[in-house]
Amino acid sequence: MRADSSDYDILVKPIENQMIQSVWRIVRDPNDADDAFQEATTTIWKQLGRIRRHPNPHALILKICTDAAYDVLRHRIRHKRGQEQEEAIAAVPDPAPAATQLLISRETQAEILQAIGQLSPKQGTAVLMRFVNGLSYNDIAQSFGCREATVRKHVARARDRLYEVLEHLLPKSTKEVNE
Repeated sequence: MRADSSDYDILVKPIENQMIQSVWRIVRDPNDADDAFQEATTTIWKQLGRIRRHPNPHALILKICTDAAYDVLRHRIRHKRGQEQEEAIAAVPDPAPAATQLLISRETQAEILQAIGQLSPKQGTAVLMRFVNGLSYNDIAQSFGCREATVRKHVARARDRLYEVLEHLLPKSTKEVNE
């Protein structure tokens, strides 16, 4: 099937900002966002026939965007594991409290993204689509081509795994501090 301007006007234009935001929220880097968005757009046009037939084409397009961003993120994590954090710490000789908080926030965000990158692709995509893009379980299930219960299980397992990996980031309760 050939793509034409009506395909763009019907399928992409109404959610173009959501597509860009979903990619940006995952990669948070202009170059990576461009790469992911270009890859997503290419995939969309290659799978145009499937998208047209899909019961919820906008959800599928957002899933394609999330998958592309997730792939870029995994690639970045694999190649730059730990380098950025060490360079940032070494570059700040005597940080002020506000700068320290900013650095900790960036480190925490990088650690969270790295933890998401360690999840299975379906779990990571389901978590990102649910909590970052705010899609319903039903919309995610349609884009995955599975039952809603399956998506809920992916999200629950991902949440449990993220809790295990990122538990050290949670604030300590008063009881733990006093012991």
